[in-house]
Amino acid sequence: MSKPKKSEKLFLEGIFLAGKDLQKKLQGLSVGQLIPLIRSQLGMSQRILAARAAIQQSSVVRIESGHFDPNISTLKKIVEAMECDLVVTIVPRIDLKTTRENQAKLKAEQKIRYLHGTMSLEKQTPNQKLLKELHDDEVKNLLDSSGSTLWNK
Repeated sequence: MSKPKKSEKLFLEGIFLAGKDLQKKLQGLSVGQLIPLIRSQLGMSQRILAARAAIQQSSVVRIESGHFDPNISTLKKIVEAMECDLVVTIVPRIDLKTTRENQAKLKAEQKIRYLHGTMSLEKQTPNQKLLKELHDDEVKNLLDSSGSTLWNK
């Protein structure tokens, strides 16, 4: 895997920031809760929305009440019937650099634990300073690697 391009990183950061901003603005509203808000602002009844979306009115009722999670196809029909666009995106919980660093630390800790266990079986007690240095070196090597090593089991 090649090293990520700076332009790709900047592009993704912009999308992620916009996604985070949208999450805050939605204040935890689900799609089912958002539909009746938009529908009422449009002055559209559930019956009319269902007819425009070519779905059953009972489906609109179940979606809006939170008793049914629509698939993307149904959601697209509903959104288009309200003259809106459906935006589906991925928003990382933490930035991607931190995710990579956390994964590298986890992999390094696993490797060092294995090393420590092997040395203990041979009645060798590793120096904590040495273990820390090995851990830090392993984290650096993993972060400098192409990526597949970082994510392999």
